[in-house]
Amino acid sequence: MKKGLLLSGVVALSLIAGEIKVGVLQPLTGPISSFGQKTLDGIKLVHKKMNKLPNGDTIKLVVVDGQFDKVQTVNGYKRLTSKENVVAVEGPLASSMSLAIKRFANETKTPTVTQIATNPRVTQGTKYITRACFTDDFQGTVAAKYALKHNLKNAVVVYDMKQDYSVGLAKAFRKAYTAGGGKIVKMLYINSGDKDFNAQVAQIKKLNPDFIYTPIYAPEEGLFLRQLRSAGVKAPVMGGDGIADPDTLQKLAGKYANGVMFTDHFDPHQPPTKVSQEFVKEFNATYHRQPSAFAATGADGYIMIYNGIKACIQKGVKPADQSKFKECVDDQIRHTKDLEAVTGVLTIDPKTGNPVNKPAVIEKIVDGKTQFVELIKP
Repeated sequence: MKKGLLLSGVVALSLIAGEIKVGVLQPLTGPISSFGQKTLDGIKLVHKKMNKLPNGDTIKLVVVDGQFDKVQTVNGYKRLTSKENVVAVEGPLASSMSLAIKRFANETKTPTVTQIATNPRVTQGTKYITRACFTDDFQGTVAAKYALKHNLKNAVVVYDMKQDYSVGLAKAFRKAYTAGGGKIVKMLYINSGDKDFNAQVAQIKKLNPDFIYTPIYAPEEGLFLRQLRSAGVKAPVMGGDGIADPDTLQKLAGKYANGVMFTDHFDPHQPPTKVSQEFVKEFNATYHRQPSAFAATGADGYIMIYNGIKACIQKGVKPADQSKFKECVDDQIRHTKDLEAVTGVLTIDPKTGNPVNKPAVIEKIVDGKTQFVELIKP
């Protein structure tokens, strides 16, 4: 009798569900910590609903802070892929950080989804990094088309020399804007962490452009806007998704943040799918605020990973054979097709790792909140 109980207990233990780890590598401290925190909020919300797998296994999130620092981000990625033995990583968030870990994604053959790194080079030369967002080639073109559509025929571009995101987006805007008949009267550069932009503002005031394009991050944008508007410059200002942070802009620029526009990935007031409608409702109920594009794309990145893991389980691939399982998950992510997600219906080009026909929205800051301007399709 005792022997039978013992054997049945062994059988029961062998059937206990396992745990599959997914890494989350985001900048939770540092200059763009609000981006990482908002992303993590979106990931946690969908993980709460999507963490059980068909074989009874549970997905556990292993969260690491990359601090918006290349060394810390690389160390965090190495920790996740070696010490923690995750089967996939969501992150890093920023283009420069994603480029920093690309070699290690290739070496460890770890499926990696960056939810919002827009620099085209992030997914080039690797099959292990996939993105859930559009690229700067498209984002820069959207901004250029908007300016030209509104007869803003000459522009100044202010970009950050230290950030791959900023350099790439400035280049994309310049190419599309000049091709459409616009004239770039000056390219002005700044560096991450700068607080004094009076020299750039003085040049802009003298040049008196129709349009000012600022593909920089929110901490610098807020201070730049304050100094620009205080100097009496009234030209329209538009940035990329790197300034999609109304709280930071309002804190640093105050009333001078009013009217600044940016290209973005999602507007909570224009949810494109049933999944996004539910997400907005649940996000509001959980966090008592509207979800940002960071939360939305963060959710999409996790949904892509979850569906990849689920598909491999259903195919009978064993998580215990980690190298084979990771390869399967990566292949499934790369072949994402017609996936109803938060920012829209996602289809990934398996050759490039980029979404197909991903639209962009143009938003405007009004009294510290975002206001929808228009939707731009490829």
